[in-house]
Amino acid sequence: MRLFLKIFFAVILVHIIWNFRSCSYTALKPIFSERVKINAIMKVERNYGAEIERICEELEAPSEYFKALVLLECSAQNPPQSRYEPNVFKKLKAVKEGKQKKYGNLTQKDLERYSTEEITMLATSWGALQIMGYHVVKEGLTIDDLNGEKGLQIAIQWCIATYGKYLEKEDYKNAFHIHNTGKKHPLFWQATTYDPLYVDKGLIYISSLE
Repeated sequence: MRLFLKIFFAVILVHIIWNFRSCSYTALKPIFSERVKINAIMKVERNYGAEIERICEELEAPSEYFKALVLLECSAQNPPQSRYEPNVFKKLKAVKEGKQKKYGNLTQKDLERYSTEEITMLATSWGALQIMGYHVVKEGLTIDDLNGEKGLQIAIQWCIATYGKYLEKEDYKNAFHIHNTGKKHPLFWQATTYDPLYVDKGLIYISSLE
């Protein structure tokens, strides 16, 4: 009897948590009116559509995901603005100075050749997908590469290398969450993205782009 009650209450708890997770998506739907969705789609198609489709066809990647990601990361602005992250700078500088063992997959050896100004650029996100500069250090790439003619292709290739298995499964919820936080979406809770509705917005954009 006790085991039955434990299972019963566990099922009820999971049901409550699942409904709580879903409420943000349901509440968000009215915000994206047909006009808003159409305007967003027109903007990303106008500014990035052809380039994303060409790159995704070459890389066999889902173009609708990357169009939605561009809307989330830079609102499809062309050219996109960069975004400096002071907390990331502090951590990268601490690694360079030997005060912190590593940050991400970077060690002191990786960062010792960079000046303070260059560390600042590594602590900044760039391009339409807002890829952090430090992400491409191990690839032997530079900030100029991220901002160059092939910047969007490099960014999409980085995404595929980082969380491509979720894109292959069309698990866009986890793909969006990993792109923004570096981690999978929590199993029984809401997203931990800087914008709590980041993932929900992305899923709505995808449904409108398909």
